[in-house]
Amino acid sequence: MSAGYTVNLRLLAAFRFLLVPLVRILLRNGISFNEISEVMKGAYARVAATDFAVPGRPMSYSRLSITTGIARKDFDRVLGEEDRLRRALESNAGQIANVLQGWHNDPEYMGPYGFPRDLAFAREVGGGPSFEDLVARYASDVHAQLMLEELMRVGAATIAEESGMIRVLKRTFIPEQMAPELIEVFARGVRRFVETIDHNLGEEDASKRRFERWVFPDYGIREEDWVPFNDMVRDRLQEVIEDLETQFVLFRRPRAGVDRTLSVGVGLYLYKDDLSDDKKFQEMLASLLDDEQGTEPKQGM
Repeated sequence: MSAGYTVNLRLLAAFRFLLVPLVRILLRNGISFNEISEVMKGAYARVAATDFAVPGRPMSYSRLSITTGIARKDFDRVLGEEDRLRRALESNAGQIANVLQGWHNDPEYMGPYGFPRDLAFAREVGGGPSFEDLVARYASDVHAQLMLEELMRVGAATIAEESGMIRVLKRTFIPEQMAPELIEVFARGVRRFVETIDHNLGEEDASKRRFERWVFPDYGIREEDWVPFNDMVRDRLQEVIEDLETQFVLFRRPRAGVDRTLSVGVGLYLYKDDLSDDKKFQEMLASLLDDEQGTEPKQGM
C-alpha cells in the first residue's frame, strides 16, 4: 500500500470522526443526506475555484470537474446556491457582540471604576454619549431601536426603572437554543478553530503558527467531579476573557476605507470527549496501521 494512499485513508477516517457531532446536529434538525451533499458540492467547487486555481489561467467548469470529481452539469446549481446560503447564515450575532464589547471596553461608554454607563437612547444637547451613538459606532448597519429590542429580548439590557436609562446586564451574547444567532456562532466557531489547525499544520516556522494549546488532567476525572470541574474552568476562563477584552482597547480602531482590517479574536472552550466515539476512531486507525504493515487486523477491531 503506497504512503499517499495510506495518508488519504487516515484523513478520511479523521474526517469521519470529525463529522459525527456535525451529522448529529443535522439529523436532530431534520437535514437529510441529499441536502447536505449539495452543500458539500458547493463547498468543494468554491474551494477549488478560489484556492486551487492555476495562476493566470481561468478555472473552467471542466477543470473544476477534474479537480473535485463533481459532474460539470451540477456546477450551475451548486454555485447558484452559494449566495442564498451565505445570506441565510448571516444574523445579528456579531453586531450584538460588538455593541456589548464596546459598551464594556470603550472608555467613552464607561463610568467610574470601569463599569459601563447607563445610556440615554438619544444624545441630548450638552449630554453624554447615547445608545444611538454606541450602535452607530459598533453596529452601523442596525437601527438603534431594533438593537435595543434585541438586547432586551435576550436579557442583555433593560430600562432602569429609577432613571429610564438603558442599562447593560451582560458583557457577552449567548443566543437561545438553535436561534439563527446560535447557528451563526456555531458555524463561525467551528470554522475558526479548523482554520487555525489548518494554518498550523501547514506552517513550518513555529514562530508564525497561531496560539493553540491543550491542557487536561492526565488520568481524567471521576464522573461525579464533572460539575465542579466544569464550574472551575468556566470561572477561570471567564476571568481570562474579561482581561483580554480590556487589552483590546490598546489597539487603534481601523479607519473605514483607509486601513486594511483583519477579523481576529481568541476562542476558549471546555471539551468532554465521547469515549465510545474516541474508541471507534482509535480502532479505525489501528486497523489502517495493520493494513500498512501487511498484517491481519487484530481480533475485535
